[in-house]
Amino acid sequence: MKSDLPLRDEFSRRCFVESAARAALGVSIAGGPFSGQIRAQATGKKPLADHCIVLMMNGGMPHLDTFDPKPAKPEVMGNTGTIKTAITGELFASNVPKLGAIANKLAVIRNMYQRTADHRQAVYTMRTSYADIPTIVHPTMGPWAQKLLGRKNVSLPDSVTIGAGVSHPGAGFLPPEFSPMPVDDPNRGVMNMTPSGVNVKDPASVASYDAALKRRLELTEKLDAAFREDVKHQKVAAYTQFYDETLKFLRSEDLKLFDLTGESDEVRDRYGRTPIGQGCLLAKRLVKGGVRFVEVSQSSWDTHVDHFDRVPVLAGAMDVALANLLTDLEAEGLLDRTLVVLATEFGRTPLINGNDGRDHHSLAFSCVMAGGGVRGGQIIGKSDASGERVEGATHEPSHLNATIAHALGLDLNKVVFSASGRPFTVASHKMDGDKVITAADPILQVFS
Repeated sequence: MKSDLPLRDEFSRRCFVESAARAALGVSIAGGPFSGQIRAQATGKKPLADHCIVLMMNGGMPHLDTFDPKPAKPEVMGNTGTIKTAITGELFASNVPKLGAIANKLAVIRNMYQRTADHRQAVYTMRTSYADIPTIVHPTMGPWAQKLLGRKNVSLPDSVTIGAGVSHPGAGFLPPEFSPMPVDDPNRGVMNMTPSGVNVKDPASVASYDAALKRRLELTEKLDAAFREDVKHQKVAAYTQFYDETLKFLRSEDLKLFDLTGESDEVRDRYGRTPIGQGCLLAKRLVKGGVRFVEVSQSSWDTHVDHFDRVPVLAGAMDVALANLLTDLEAEGLLDRTLVVLATEFGRTPLINGNDGRDHHSLAFSCVMAGGGVRGGQIIGKSDASGERVEGATHEPSHLNATIAHALGLDLNKVVFSASGRPFTVASHKMDGDKVITAADPILQVFS
């Protein structure tokens, strides 16, 4: 039997090759799905959404202190208060007042469940729908969309990650042209693709850089020519195309979409001068420009200590950013065709520990969806009186991802094979008639 073990090593090799590209080309970021495929609708049905923005709250966003408070249980709420929302009779925690005011646009899912309370395993499952195993890396939703629907744009990447870090699974076992473009800092965009000392607004400086880049490319071409001739391998050709398309993007007008200095101070201040705030503003710009899938990460939710001091700051930044994102998408006529998802790997315990913190909790947590065909103003599922366990049906990360896939028009029955010949489907589910997903539990019905 052919071993899958080299596929995990391939993820490391990809990082090495991209690092080599940074050294050879003089750039500090390399990546992006730049193939020339033509978009094709896989299901034959009109998708509910053309774009998707996922906000990933890394570390475990507490459901009790955001979207599933328990005011009758002061011992689990600590000093977190509650507010009325635009959904009659439903309360949110006082940390998210702006989202409470527009809760009529939201579908709040209170019966999320994870099989693990380990950060690395849980966030991997939330992004891919599959368990993190040593033998293979699974694609995330953006690369899946490009694989099943084809390229959406000629020069723009199909998917972008903002603040995700190097541990993001990216394209997984798919070829490198499906890799999301990583943006470490939304304030810098992709301007850090140019080496320090190059003034992108100075034609002479740019011309000097282009000349140096041309010399490097010519040298790289000479060094690689014999190797490419001797080793005619699909991966070698894929990486060559990867770099060619990256250079094409570097010289395109689309680069301006990633530059937040094109926004007024008033707009940037409104979203909040925080990583999540500026990340959401950049995500809106990218979606407006035509990018299909954007993931924005917010870190530091792992509040084992000083929970009630840290969470109001984290939730407050997220509240401002997401509320303004939804409001602006609607004002610009984009919300109906853009699915927005707020997700996290798990929740946090109702029990407050001795360090005034909450610990990992996978048995009940909350996620939120809006836009893109979602029927707002609804609460899906519930946790028990203390927020410790889900009452009734549960929904797992694969259910959430299958619902995203359904909204984008992905064919959940399409089987894609890894390099080792193993079969996979997006979100690890298949369609069952007109239902979103096939599962033992009831279907997550978020759409109108």
